[in-house]
Amino acid sequence: MSVEEGSVRRPWQAWALAVTELFITGQAVYGGVGLITDSWQLPTQWLARTPFDTWVGPGWVLIALVGLPHLLAAIPVVFLPRRPRLGILAGYLAGGSLLVWIGAQVTLLGIYFFLQPVIVVIGIIEAALAFWWSRRIAR
Repeated sequence: MSVEEGSVRRPWQAWALAVTELFITGQAVYGGVGLITDSWQLPTQWLARTPFDTWVGPGWVLIALVGLPHLLAAIPVVFLPRRPRLGILAGYLAGGSLLVWIGAQVTLLGIYFFLQPVIVVIGIIEAALAFWWSRRIAR
């Protein structure tokens, strides 16, 4: 299908952003289910500074506040190619949500985990991809 026939080519930044958002969706759901089912048997003492007594609540929060928003953020990229600004905004919000998630995690739990810096980098990458995409369409 050509551009004249109604197709819209998305730049690589858009596709990389969508893949990243869907990857984070999958990881958040996997992590949330792992917490809900207590697969990792994390110490409940880590929850002392939170409103939770078990890992079930944090598991659902992970799915709701990271997984679902990332899934929703990928929708404009994949299904609404004529609305690139919506995909860009969603990319910024998705990246920001990861930074907020890790900030809240470190603040509330007071525990360092090796994946936290990795997740921060992924959040920055999401925001950077959204920025590069916005610069590309601005030209």
